[in-house]
Order: sequence, then C-alpha cells, then structure tokens
Amino acid sequence: MSQESCYSCEKPIPSGQSFYEDHGVKVCLNCFRTNKRCIRCRFPSKSLTYITGYGDVCEFCESSFVKESDMDCYVCGEQIWKGASFYSGHNQKVCQKCFVEAESRCFSCGFPSVEGEIIGLGDICRFCRKDNLDKRSDLNPIIQSMIPFLKSHKHGIVAPIDIHWFDRRVIIGMQIEQRQGSTTRSFDELLRICYPIVYLKERFYIIPSLPQGWFISLMIGQLAAADICQTYNLLHILDNAPFQQLARGWCHWISVNTAKALKHGSIVKALNRFPEGDIPGLFSKFQAMTDFRKNKEIIQFAHKNLKQYAKKYL
Repeated sequence: MSQESCYSCEKPIPSGQSFYEDHGVKVCLNCFRTNKRCIRCRFPSKSLTYITGYGDVCEFCESSFVKESDMDCYVCGEQIWKGASFYSGHNQKVCQKCFVEAESRCFSCGFPSVEGEIIGLGDICRFCRKDNLDKRSDLNPIIQSMIPFLKSHKHGIVAPIDIHWFDRRVIIGMQIEQRQGSTTRSFDELLRICYPIVYLKERFYIIPSLPQGWFISLMIGQLAAADICQTYNLLHILDNAPFQQLARGWCHWISVNTAKALKHGSIVKALNRFPEGDIPGLFSKFQAMTDFRKNKEIIQFAHKNLKQYAKKYL
C-alpha cells in the first residue's frame, strides 16, 4: 500500500501521524500549522486567491465565486463577486472592504460614502441630501396630508405651525437635562435618546434632513402633543408628572400607529423600542393594549384617561 502524501507540500505523511483532511485531500501537520487559511472554509491552502469585497479564498472555494456585470462597488468601482459579502443601500452596492474602511458614514442612513455635511446634523450622502426634508422643503402639502390621521385620533392641527430647524445637540438638550457627551454619530443613535422632532412652548423643533417617512410619523405625534398642550394649557409634555407621562405615551403610540398605516415597517420597529429612556412615558400601556383591543377602543381609552388625569394631577 503506497504512503499518502500531503496535498500542500507533496511530501509523504509519516505513518501514524495525525493530519488535516478536507475537500477530499489531506494536509500534514506542518502545513496545517504554517499555511494561510481560506477565509471561507478555513482550509490551509497552498494557493489563496483574493476576492474583492470578500478576502483570500482557497482554490476549492474560488470556483464558487462568479463575476457578475451588475455587481460593481459604488465606492471603488471594483466588481463584487457573487458570494462575496457587501453592503446594500439606496439600490447601490458597496464591497466589504470599502464598507469596513469607510472614513465617514451618512448620519441619516449610514451609507459608507458621503457628499458633504449638513450643519447641525452631520455628514450626509448624496441620496439623503437629495431626498430628505429640510428648511427649503415645502411642508404644507405634507402637513395637510396629516389632518385625516390626526382627526382619526381625535386631535386637530394647532395653527399656526411654527417650525424651527435645530442642531441635534440642541434637540437632545431640550429633552434630556444635564446630559454629558451628547454627541451622536447616526440617526439610529439619536433615536435611542430623544425625538428628532419635539413640541415645546408653541414651537416645533426639528433636526435637519429628516427622511419623509420619519417626518410624517413623528410630526403627527408631536402635532397631537401640541393639541394636548393647547387643550390643557401646558407649554410641553416632557415632565415626568403622571399626566405628562400618559400624554407622552399616547403621542408615541400615535406615531407608531401612523407608521403602521403607512406601512413603514422599519419605522414601526424602531419606534416600538426607541427611545430607550423615559421619553416614551407610558407607551408600554398603549403598546400592550394593541394586542387585544381595536384602535377605536384605544383612542377612547386615551382621551377618557387624559381627562381623568388632568382633573387629578393638573
């Protein structure tokens, strides 16, 4: 019986010595310990090939990567091989290398290539710069579209609507007292600690460059907050008193319900868990009711309890 040889160094494997086996071949202990490994299957290859956007793969795995004409990296222009990891956003693809090594990301969406900076927000990609809302946008048609949503929740628009575009750090400071190191690198981080839109003292404060879906969902919640403030003669509902906590939870639920109606699943998911602090108030009370009560019942419950809490606590 002939002695078996190592696939890598082609030397005979000593009788009784352990060996590594994969892809139908055997590798001696010395080559197993010293050869570089395939990033995909960990085989101690003698001939690694670098796959753009993926890494070094062995000769056995290389055949599973096929080049496709529509898989070019948006950042470097190199082709992304089929099977390689990549980032996808705005119908564009970015190879793994460019995604990992990106020096800056879009504050709004996280895209790993930016075109400039929005003062008060952060770096912005060309897609968000073009599509997101800011102080140059005509908000009147969007506000008008919110009226039916507000009416369905037994609220009306408080006119005039006084909108101010503010730095995200100012927005954070309005909602969270004495917060140190309030810098945030992304829209997701901001959502964890405060609202990008907040109603305070008869004004709406908004961070620049909000995606329209987020603007509608959050603005409707804050329009409801404005209506509550006018009805009960309050400047805001950010305090931790019982009435304000109930009102805040209700307005947060309206934002979630609006996002559901518009079929913005990612916004619904985010609002169901963020902000993580005390900003949502008694949102969990309304969230729990959603599983076994209809919207009409929840709306009636909210307004009934707002009146009761107002008599008791205001």
